[in-house]
Amino acid sequence: MAQVARNLIIKGGIVLHFLKRIPALGVSILFAGLLLSACGMFTPAPKPEIGPAGKPVESKPNPPVIERFYSPPAEMYDLEALAGAIFEGIYKENWQPAEENLAQLQVTWQDVKTRVGNKKGVKEADEALEKLTEAVAAKKITASYEALNKFMGSVSDVGKSYKLSPVADVIGVSNSLRNVSFYVEEKNWIKAASKVKELEGVWNHAKPALEQVGILGEITKTHAKIKQLKDAVNAENKGVAEEHIASLNESLGYIRQFHRGK
Repeated sequence: MAQVARNLIIKGGIVLHFLKRIPALGVSILFAGLLLSACGMFTPAPKPEIGPAGKPVESKPNPPVIERFYSPPAEMYDLEALAGAIFEGIYKENWQPAEENLAQLQVTWQDVKTRVGNKKGVKEADEALEKLTEAVAAKKITASYEALNKFMGSVSDVGKSYKLSPVADVIGVSNSLRNVSFYVEEKNWIKAASKVKELEGVWNHAKPALEQVGILGEITKTHAKIKQLKDAVNAENKGVAEEHIASLNESLGYIRQFHRGK
């Protein structure tokens, strides 16, 4: 009888000891789970094998989260400045300065590529730049404009991977203004009206990221001028539209330079 009692006491002690350990084990398991989840935040999301409309197209994987907070090369802003100079040469048919600025853009792009790596948009930018080079050499206005637009759109896609930088917004708004300017110059008012509406949408999306102390005056001016440009385009008033484009060109130049220096 005494032996039975002794066995029960020993077994009971083991059970109590195990029960006391459960909270500690639970905390350990929870901590390990949180640690694994945190590690997963810094690795690229896996690409799905199938989607609602079939297999996804080939694309670059998402960069690790931590890489999205790096600063972009300042030369990406220089690409935008060169694009403006090339565009002016294209629509004014001043091909020599267009070719000279294009040569500088090619050098700058090669430098940017070595810094950004194989990000989404790089391949598309290379392809567009090749077409731009051919079109400028052949002195084809529309083909040159379209290739330049495609190139800078792809550079903007590269910029989108830098989540804390407005470089993609700066390029996106500038590209949209070039679209409006091209069709105003051509007096294609249907296209111009479509592009100015697109510019307004791009600007409204980009504006919060561009607003910083030190550049707010130009932001306010740009916001007002885009609305005035829209009215001028809808009224098919080429002279007034060109005045607003010139004003926007200057303000966006200030905005670009401000953010480049950050």
